Amino acid sequence: MGVSGNLKTMLPGDLLQWLSLGQKSGTLVVKNKLVEKKIFFRNGRVISSASNDPREYLGQFLMSHGFLSEPELKKAMEVQQQSGILLGKILVMIDVISEKDLTRLMRLKAEEEIYDIFLWREGEFHFIDDQLPTMEMIPLQVDVTGIIMEGTRRFDEWLRIRELIPNEMLVPVLVKPVDDAVAEHLELDDASRTVIAAVDGKRTIADIILESRSSSFRVSETLASVAREGYIRLTDPTAQRAALVAAEAQAMAASDDDEIAGMLQRAQNALRAKEFEKAQRLLKAAQNLDPGHPRVSAAIKGSETVILAELRNAGLMDSKVPRVAKTFEEITEMNFTPNEGFILSRVNGQWDIGSLIKISPIREPDAMLIFYKLWRDGIIALD
Repeated sequence: MGVSGNLKTMLPGDLLQWLSLGQKSGTLVVKNKLVEKKIFFRNGRVISSASNDPREYLGQFLMSHGFLSEPELKKAMEVQQQSGILLGKILVMIDVISEKDLTRLMRLKAEEEIYDIFLWREGEFHFIDDQLPTMEMIPLQVDVTGIIMEGTRRFDEWLRIRELIPNEMLVPVLVKPVDDAVAEHLELDDASRTVIAAVDGKRTIADIILESRSSSFRVSETLASVAREGYIRLTDPTAQRAALVAAEAQAMAASDDDEIAGMLQRAQNALRAKEFEKAQRLLKAAQNLDPGHPRVSAAIKGSETVILAELRNAGLMDSKVPRVAKTFEEITEMNFTPNEGFILSRVNGQWDIGSLIKISPIREPDAMLIFYKLWRDGIIALD
């Protein structure tokens, strides 16, 4: 018998415990806005998990742990497209990673996907009895109790982290070098060292999350621990702007609290006028008001399909190769969001749009809109 509900009435730990004690077999589907995760149970034990968040794909996870570079991922995904072989097996075949390390990291990846749910403040879930994927899975080596303990620890730690790092627009600056000896003393693993390597005194925490391919929790936990030891100083160059944005968002929420239908209509009008960014902003605002609203979810899915089709009809094809059309001096004077900066920094005049999206931790509809904006504003040209 299936069960459904939301994470406000049944916390992740309670939900996992209930499925464990009931010795359930099947698939738990948990959704928060556009992110959907699946946790697979057999006789009350978690055997694996999956996620539709690009940041949690295997290639991105291996890069976050230093086992894979962007060129290697691009090459492996080209082979995968031609052969249909699983990405992990390809990486072993081309000697990018050993089978032992791959198995270990796939287990760790599955666990990390579940731990992240403990930090969600809202979300919906449903359990499908006796439904498990037919594909081969790497089984986890921890039981539900271990997952709950670590998930609960992370939730408590997240509250402490947020006291030091209230938002991801802070810029960490190295005060003292974190060499191998220091990293070993602070017990920094491969993923944490990748985070520290991305600290350059210019990137915001949001930038570092993208650059390191790590989760918000992992990046913030690493930076907070190193900052407490005095190796990093956290600066807030955008405090005034962030306060203004927050005030505007609060005003919008207050005035539009009962106007989801109006937002959907305005988004539809923007879509017809090919004002894609405006349509996306309106739909995300509606989603923030009611994340579980079925009309909002359907509208987002439909609009993304329309936007992708329109952008490709306009000439923004996967096979097009973007190149930077502005000078370095001109670009440094412009303001970009973390996602825009990430995409622009990968434009090298050699890789096509399809390849750049595949190696990116950004969702395809969002990445395509960034390419469109950069192209429209003359920042990139397409060959």
